[in-house]
Amino acid sequence: MPLLSIKEVAAALSVSPQWLKYWLVANPIDAAGSPFYVRLGRSLKFEAKDVDRILAHLRQLEAARLGPSIKAKARLAGLMSHLGGYDHLKAVREAAEARRRPKTEPPKRRVRLPRRPRPSSE
Repeated sequence: MPLLSIKEVAAALSVSPQWLKYWLVANPIDAAGSPFYVRLGRSLKFEAKDVDRILAHLRQLEAARLGPSIKAKARLAGLMSHLGGYDHLKAVREAAEARRRPKTEPPKRRVRLPRRPRPSSE
């Protein structure tokens, strides 16, 4: 079974290799806890089924984001909780608190550098 490189997988997904790397850092595993790639030394290698799993995971995230129901939002929170301890309710509370904070900030103080002393005329 041939293993695919990150460039080949990115081409198959029609994204840049850099985008795929960033996405894999943010989403290293699927909902079942299985990683999307195999690390061989410094490189990441993929099987053909991994590409299909990445697409399925992207579809699930998008369906949960677009879904109007509470069930879909709960599914998104459940998917995101597998990735770095994302807490949906905490994020909603923080966003609401940020809207309540006053938008005005005190003006920034300017810092002036000390001038060289003038030579005395003696």
